[in-house]
Amino acid sequence: MDSAEDIEAARKVYFGFYNPMDNWTWNISWFSDPVFLGHYPKEGLEKFKEYLPEITEADMQLIHQPLDFMGQNIYNGYYVRQGADGEPEFVDREPGFPKTACNWPVTPKAFYYGIKFLTERYPLPLYITENGMSCHDNVSFDGRVHDNDRITFLDNFEWSEGYRERFGMIYVDFMTQRRIVKDSAFWYQDVIGTNGGNLSMNQTTKEILFLDPVCTHNIWGGTRLREDFHYPAEGDDLGECWGISAHPNGDGTLRDCGFRGMKLSELWKKHPEVFGNVDSDRFPLLIKIIDAKDDLSIQVHPDDDYAKVHENGSLGKTECWYILDCKENATIVIGHNATTKEELSRMIHEGKWSEFIREIPIKKGDFLQIDPGTVHAIKGGTLILETQQNSDITYRVYDYDRLSNGKPRELHIDKSIDVITVPAKSAADSVKSVADLPVNTLNELYACKYFHIYKIDVSGKMTFEQNAPFMNMTVTDGNGIVNGQPVKKGDHFILPNGFGTVELQGDMQIIASTI
Repeated sequence: MDSAEDIEAARKVYFGFYNPMDNWTWNISWFSDPVFLGHYPKEGLEKFKEYLPEITEADMQLIHQPLDFMGQNIYNGYYVRQGADGEPEFVDREPGFPKTACNWPVTPKAFYYGIKFLTERYPLPLYITENGMSCHDNVSFDGRVHDNDRITFLDNFEWSEGYRERFGMIYVDFMTQRRIVKDSAFWYQDVIGTNGGNLSMNQTTKEILFLDPVCTHNIWGGTRLREDFHYPAEGDDLGECWGISAHPNGDGTLRDCGFRGMKLSELWKKHPEVFGNVDSDRFPLLIKIIDAKDDLSIQVHPDDDYAKVHENGSLGKTECWYILDCKENATIVIGHNATTKEELSRMIHEGKWSEFIREIPIKKGDFLQIDPGTVHAIKGGTLILETQQNSDITYRVYDYDRLSNGKPRELHIDKSIDVITVPAKSAADSVKSVADLPVNTLNELYACKYFHIYKIDVSGKMTFEQNAPFMNMTVTDGNGIVNGQPVKKGDHFILPNGFGTVELQGDMQIIASTI
């Protein structure tokens, strides 16, 4: 995203005198300051002093008259940032940047910042008196002119180059004078009919929102997040990839979309329409991939009510696990063997861990729901995808007496005893296999008041409708294409509100979630 320093550098250039002398007429402040502010800019007076006549107060009274509005032509711009010396620095355009048919660059940010800078300096109603582009219009095989680039840009009537460049919404065959109404004309018909409702500025983005994840170092972590998923993180203790997260401890960054560089938490606050205007003070879910080289601590999570009171207003932590991989004859800790709270407390305080802890067998493709109050722990050699509430509240009951930086890690015995559910849910109700579900189907794995979880095994092509407020998606294996966007194992992305038809192609597995 543009930094405050870069924006200030652009403003300085916009109203400054950085153009060479032979291009002096392309200057906003030299012509607009006298009219709207009643004086010439000092920088210009200094730069042009040897060419200027005497400018009197009478001159300024004549020039500076009350006006009703400002009119401005805006077509394109150039990129500026703050240089290392604090001065503005001009930036080259990226390779392959879009251009109009007359080779003018397409720079939509110029329209935003041009209007912003002008209205800040000249507080009058502003009318854009010219804006448009020429296109390489062609009559297609169906006899239509499909000018989507013009729709995206928005066009005008060109008074100067109208017979050399292709402007406007009606195609003219100059040899026969035949007219063809372009797609942009029908689009503009809808603009009028909807009073601007179909303009992109009034609609939710339909872009796929890709995220750069955040990887964490953990005492029990391994190397598979780097070796299997190719996340750019060093170390042999990579425990978690926070793939879709707006939590302060791992706030993901948007990439490859119009919100590039923005944090997910910031997008949630500034553009709630992207997520269906959900009534929540924070992005509600958190998606992780966890590589447990060693056993995780025996732990439990509180519910919303307990966390609100005891954890400074945090959410509780309901979560679920999809087993991506595990050892042969692997087990996982789910539940406990205490039958009463008194027995629970005695087992914990006396360290009767072999009596207390319940392990159940698991295999690749299993699914487990972890409700608040459930004692649980991932065993070493297990790789999982975790979907959970947006919370990082974990109470450790037992940590195998391991040391971190030479000291035992903190335990939370009293809080754990407070929240552990007694008796525990049965082992048979704790795990189910979802390895062999129908392919090319949106298979629902679980639904509760916090989330809906789906598994998609794509083989060839499939489609479905994204009608939820938003949908999180993680490619857990293989690769393919989602609505024209190539994706691969380890990619995390969000399909925004109103996305509509989702077109999947390839050979891949996806775990998806929504609220």
